[in-house]
Amino acid sequence: MKAERAKEILVELLKIPSPSDHEDRLALHIMEFLHKLDYEVHIESDGRVIDLVVNPEAELFFEVHMDTIDIRAKPFVRGNIVYGTGASDVKGGLASVLLMLESLKKENGELNVGVVFVSDEEKGGMGSALFMERYKPKMAIVLEPTDLEVHVAHAGNIEAYFEVDGKEAHGACPESGINAIDQAYKMIEELKALEPFNQKGKYFDAYIGLQELICENPYYLIPALCRGRFEARLLPEQEVEDILDLMEPILEEYTLKYEYTEIWDGYELEEDEEIVQIAKKAMDAVGLDEFGGMRSWTDAINFVYNGTRTIVFGPGNLDISHTKHERIDVRDVVSASEFLREVNKIFGKM
Repeated sequence: MKAERAKEILVELLKIPSPSDHEDRLALHIMEFLHKLDYEVHIESDGRVIDLVVNPEAELFFEVHMDTIDIRAKPFVRGNIVYGTGASDVKGGLASVLLMLESLKKENGELNVGVVFVSDEEKGGMGSALFMERYKPKMAIVLEPTDLEVHVAHAGNIEAYFEVDGKEAHGACPESGINAIDQAYKMIEELKALEPFNQKGKYFDAYIGLQELICENPYYLIPALCRGRFEARLLPEQEVEDILDLMEPILEEYTLKYEYTEIWDGYELEEDEEIVQIAKKAMDAVGLDEFGGMRSWTDAINFVYNGTRTIVFGPGNLDISHTKHERIDVRDVVSASEFLREVNKIFGKM
């Protein structure tokens, strides 16, 4: 029965496209859902982004974003599996929050935590930044696809766009030119050889690699210019500034120019921290037992940078998120909802 209700809620969410900068219709749907349950919704906006806040005075918040990437796959259902862009990232998590709030009302339960629905997570993180400017909760759980693992650690990151130049020559005369594609690959191989990117971690390994490479060559030539983007995943304990010091001589050697678009340190919470202890009790109560580490940027970074001790948790699988095959099992949505309800109950007794 709960799985069917979770499916209904999720399918309704997926029917409303909400790529970044276009969350308005979904925000209205969520507001109507909550108003029918007699929850008071506070709207926060700076003219660019919109956040919906429930129980704003709470010291522990559940946070979930409303936006998705641009639509790559339309929603459809096959048994307990719901497919479509946003199913895993993160409308499955959004459905679990709404299911929890609905269940609390039906059972006359008390909402002890705050809930915030933010915009712009996929694009710039401005929604969570706005929330943290105006609210300073002590603790938070950020909903993201973690396969129901409680992520107490978070990767750091370096992302940069670059241009690599070479020298044009006729395509049949490679010895007379300098191939910009080859130069780009040499640069990445030298970066990969750096010691920090060969370290193993507790939850994931450090990594650097190309994510985009564009080399226009409409004529039969040795390509003379490539533009691209690389991304580095750092271990929670690695310091970004130390790694940049190692990378920059290589970047200076190979590129015409480069620009960092994302730089942040990761983190790992201690076992005795309050939010971790609350999560552990909730995990024991609902039969979850896996801790993990988040590999991608999430709004948790904005929370932690502003002093809020934050874990990441949710239904769905990060590996298939953003792909054309994105999907989620609604039974995991129910499990996530039960975990959140347990957290709410434990926190209310503190």
